[in-house]
Amino acid sequence: MLNHLRQHTNRWLMQTVGHDWVDYIASNTMTVLNRRLNDFIWTYELKAQVIAITEEADQVKTMTLMPNQRWQGMQAGQYIQLKVLIDGVAYQRAYSLSPLENGCFTITVKQHAGGRVSTWLHEQLTVGMELRLEAAQGQFCYQQQEKILFISAGSGITPCYSIIQSLLADTRAKVDIALYAQFSQTKDVIYRQSLQQWRAQGVQVHVALSQQTGSDHLLTADNLLQLYPDFRQRDIYLCGPAGFMDNIITLLQMYGYDMTRLHCERFNFAAPNLGEQFDFSQCQPIVDFKHLHQRISLSPEDQGQTLLALAHKYGVLVESGCERGMCGSCKLTLKEGKVSGNQLGKAVYLCTSYPDSAHVVLDA
Repeated sequence: MLNHLRQHTNRWLMQTVGHDWVDYIASNTMTVLNRRLNDFIWTYELKAQVIAITEEADQVKTMTLMPNQRWQGMQAGQYIQLKVLIDGVAYQRAYSLSPLENGCFTITVKQHAGGRVSTWLHEQLTVGMELRLEAAQGQFCYQQQEKILFISAGSGITPCYSIIQSLLADTRAKVDIALYAQFSQTKDVIYRQSLQQWRAQGVQVHVALSQQTGSDHLLTADNLLQLYPDFRQRDIYLCGPAGFMDNIITLLQMYGYDMTRLHCERFNFAAPNLGEQFDFSQCQPIVDFKHLHQRISLSPEDQGQTLLALAHKYGVLVESGCERGMCGSCKLTLKEGKVSGNQLGKAVYLCTSYPDSAHVVLDA
């Protein structure tokens, strides 16, 4: 009964009183007693209350979350780091956000076999529960382009969904939108109802099923121009499993696509076996940060350090975020030379990439 009352009180405070007033009141009445009575409001932590859970597709659920007054907002396409405690062990996972008009947002979670966090969210999370999280982050956001092609596979559609929904909700935005969404089978299609609505709103939607006979054609070198004859005039937003993304990047490079117009989002990065790298003792490698007009000269002692670590070491002020190769905060464009590690097309993630030639030139 008390928990039910607290849930309704929290919702009324956030959606009626408003974040600014709640923040003012809570900050000036932060006592031990108040924190014990309601640590969703009287807290210095960013938290969110679960207010709805819906079945989205086979083994896919969408959770609607209402953040407390510590929430600083978001951009469509960004993600949060969700923190959960399972059997006494702390876990942290990233999930893409989709904003709602009432100040809430949704995350869409696919349950993976053996996935501790996704399984817990599917089987243990209930309406009314509270979750700890970090502020929204990520660079996979709309950048005022007039023509866009979204290419996604599986749950990679989630950040694309967020951006498309935001663009369609903005009556001032006049954007030519095309979407290629690939799933395994019909039962795996995420946001089915929204995909139908988007078609009615003028979005060019193509859904392909990779493991179902008789489905629409998968995106290949043979039909890319047939499906998207103007793809070279579009900025492309790409998100999906690593193998899928690598195949699409190879395809785009084969057609001579301008890779500076490719925007990528990955949900995880597995560090590859780098093999034999350029030997720093052979010469003194140089890394140019063209947009900052700064150059660093490396020594043999710098061998094995990431580009981000080297930038910090030599006083080059570059942006950084998760430092795990996911958020894209440190991403730069490779103009000359060669790097190893976390690279998607010409996009280089400094935190998980390494210089691999005598001269490397990076630009914003």
